[in-house]
Amino acid sequence: MDLIQQLNLGSTAELMITVLVVFCITQAFKTTSLGNHYLPWIAMFVGVVAGIVAVAATGDSNYVASGVMGLLVGGFTCGLFDGFKGFKQIGGIK
Repeated sequence: MDLIQQLNLGSTAELMITVLVVFCITQAFKTTSLGNHYLPWIAMFVGVVAGIVAVAATGDSNYVASGVMGLLVGGFTCGLFDGFKGFKQIGGIK
């Protein structure tokens, strides 16, 4: 999450709201019969929506940056970036 704060994509309050919403909704989708290969896409979509809602809730006006923040939070939440790291190690790239 340091990356998000270094890029100045959102405040701490917006980040915490987004993380909480994305994590809860992603966990709820894990209990359904929906295939796990859809979870990264769902988490990133929910992250974008949650980021925009968090901006509206805090009274900020930086909607695009918060959408990007939500996209990154969704990716972090579902482990998408860990999956890319594993993919790079399989290909021999370090």
